[in-house]
Amino acid sequence: MDRKEFDNFFESYSKNVDYANKHGFWKLSDALIMQIIKDNIPIDINENSVILDAGSGTGRWVCDLSKFYKAKFIVYDLSKDMLKKAEENIKNAGIEDRVMIIKNDLKNMDKLKSEAIDFIISIYSPISFIYEKEKAFSEMFRVLKRGGKIIIMGHGFYNAIASKINNYCAQAKELEILDSGKMVKWNKFVPKLNVFSKEILENDLKQAGFSLDKTYGIPVFVQPGMEDFDPENIKKSKISSALKKEDFFRKVFELEMKYNSFPEIVNRGVNIFSVGIKK
Repeated sequence: MDRKEFDNFFESYSKNVDYANKHGFWKLSDALIMQIIKDNIPIDINENSVILDAGSGTGRWVCDLSKFYKAKFIVYDLSKDMLKKAEENIKNAGIEDRVMIIKNDLKNMDKLKSEAIDFIISIYSPISFIYEKEKAFSEMFRVLKRGGKIIIMGHGFYNAIASKINNYCAQAKELEILDSGKMVKWNKFVPKLNVFSKEILENDLKQAGFSLDKTYGIPVFVQPGMEDFDPENIKKSKISSALKKEDFFRKVFELEMKYNSFPEIVNRGVNIFSVGIKK
C-alpha cells in the first residue's frame, strides 16, 4: 500500500472512528467482539500478562478491556494520527502505567522480543490493510508465547461480493477482480483491502504456525446499511435505528452468539474473526 494513501486515510479516519459505536449496527458488532474476547481470554489473567492490540488504532479497545483485565497492554499501530488519539484516550482512561504505545509496522515487529506476548487481539481488520500479510502473521506468531492465543479479524470475502452486487451494483470487471484477487475497493477514499473467507483466514494462521481453535462471523445475520459507513457518523440506517430498542438488540445479540461460530454460517460474516493458538 502506498504510504501517502495510508496516512491520508487514517488522518481523516482517526477524527471520528471512536464515535461510530453510538450507531446500532456498530454497537452490536462491538458487543459481539467483546463477548468473544471474554470467551477466549480468561478474565482472571494476572497483572503481569501482556495483551498486544495489533493495529490498535485509537486504543479504544485497550481502554475498554482495561476495565475487565488487570493485565498490561501494548498499543501497536503505524498511523501517527491514530496513535495521537490513542495517547489521549489512554490518558483519559487513567491507564498510562499499564499501556505501552509502539509506532511500527506489523510486518516487522522488531521492537518486540520473541515470545513476549500472552495474548494478541486484532480488531476491525488491520490485516486487511497489509498486502504482505504473511509477514504480519509470521511476526505475530514470533512474538506470542507458547500456549498464547491470537484473536484476529479480517473483512469478509463473501459479504464483500454480496455488498458489491446489492449495494453498489458494481461493474462486472470489478466483481471479477474481487473474486480472483480477494481484494476490495470500497470507495476512492478507502485503500484497497484484503478480504477473507473462513478458509482463507484459517489457512493464513496455519501457514504461520498457529493451531486453529474457532472462527466466528461478525455479525452473520445483521447487515449494515450504507448510512452506517458515514464518516461523520451522522446518518443512521434502518437497522441501526431498530437496534436502539433494547429487547430487539438483546434478541439479535443472542441469535448472533448462538450461531456465529457454526462452520456453515461463519462465511456470512461482515468480518471473519478467528482464534489461533501457538502450541
